[in-house]
Amino acid sequence: MTRVLVLNGGTGTVKAAVARVAAGEVVVEARHVVEVAADGGDRCAFEAAMAGLGAALANVTAVGHRVVHGGTELTRPVRVDAAVEATIARLAPLAPLHNRIALAGITAARARYAALPMVAVFDTAFHAGRPEPAQRYALPEALVASHGLRRYGFHGIAHASLVAGLAAALGVAPTAVDAVTLQLGSGCSACAVAGGRSIETSMGFTPLEGLVMGTRAGDVDPGLVIHLHRAGLSPDALERVLTRESGLRGVGGSADVRELLRREAAGDARAALALALFVRRIVMTVGSYLTLLDGRGALVFGGGIGEHAGEIRARVAAGLRAWNVALDPARNAAPGPSVRALGAAGARPVWVVPTDEESLIAAAVIRVLAEEP
Repeated sequence: MTRVLVLNGGTGTVKAAVARVAAGEVVVEARHVVEVAADGGDRCAFEAAMAGLGAALANVTAVGHRVVHGGTELTRPVRVDAAVEATIARLAPLAPLHNRIALAGITAARARYAALPMVAVFDTAFHAGRPEPAQRYALPEALVASHGLRRYGFHGIAHASLVAGLAAALGVAPTAVDAVTLQLGSGCSACAVAGGRSIETSMGFTPLEGLVMGTRAGDVDPGLVIHLHRAGLSPDALERVLTRESGLRGVGGSADVRELLRREAAGDARAALALALFVRRIVMTVGSYLTLLDGRGALVFGGGIGEHAGEIRARVAAGLRAWNVALDPARNAAPGPSVRALGAAGARPVWVVPTDEESLIAAAVIRVLAEEP
């Protein structure tokens, strides 16, 4: 039996968990979550998350870290060493809200567990095997090659956990799963999954592309960015606007869907517009992904919004009526967080699957360490 400490730093929370791994089975024994500012967790947040686990930290034998961006070099889980840390740091400009958070987690863990092996697990890895057209931009080849301009995709660990959770609920192997998975939280993304593998995803070169998010704009016309730069906004100012001041916060004044729903109900037009943009982008993306899947597959909601905001699920389903998506109102209103089917009788399968990145990270840690001499 091995006990793995898992550290998962995001833009809204830092999560710590201890998982017991024995005979291929992963059981998360304890979890602790620390909410952080919109610019993500630092070393203090990771220290607080670990401290919140208390006695569960006894006899931990390895540490696993979620890292958002592994680029083209790090496409599978790896033991953390100086070279791996240097690559994570070098890729930080491509994931400015994320890779520096992961490095803070590595620093915090090393201060507490200097002698333990550490493994990094990458969000980009799940998407690395997509077809080449899914990974390319229509840009000059020389520019693409010299700057590594690819649609890497993110939230891969989360999407893989949604696939694994649905497969377990259906009693099938992950390779039997066709689905569009939605990871909806502070960051939001969609993934088209065929035979358990990512074939398309909404995030691209950075985690800015795609859906409307809590503070990130999602898709915008590149010409708009050029226009703002010519109007005097520096690259740093543009990054701040697009990553921290846009999305639900930029339109509706808050990144919290719960607050926006309350304000919408009270007649707030800004909140209503923010939610309408949020849902519309999801509907457009899911429809296009179902086309890529030849009409096959379930719809799977995960993440804090996907798991808990029944009203958002209902609005997304209403927008996808043409794809035979309809929810059973009682099932949709039932409290979570368990895996559950929401689809109405005769409609496309729709599921809520709690995202469990920590279990996947712990299992990856064991695989990496088992492969070492």
